[in-house]
Amino acid sequence: MDLTIIGYLAGIFTTFASLPQLIKSIKERDLSSFSLAFVLIFTTGLFLWLIYGILRNDYPIIIFNVLSLMFWVPITYLKIKEVVRNWKKR
Repeated sequence: MDLTIIGYLAGIFTTFASLPQLIKSIKERDLSSFSLAFVLIFTTGLFLWLIYGILRNDYPIIIFNVLSLMFWVPITYLKIKEVVRNWKKR
């Protein structure tokens, strides 16, 4: 079996696993289930995986981390915005 297939399958599962939760959170406009620390650390990890994939010229890593970042960068922005808004209310 070609190991690249395993990479693509792993990328599909891990990238799209969080999609239902992200859609639910956006629809409900409620990101309280995500901690700011988690969102920042996770998004940073995705970015570092992308850099790693680019440096290794590993297409499954590159493709699925770009897709994941497309989901998580907006969530990171919205979560920071929510935290700042809540902080200003105090």
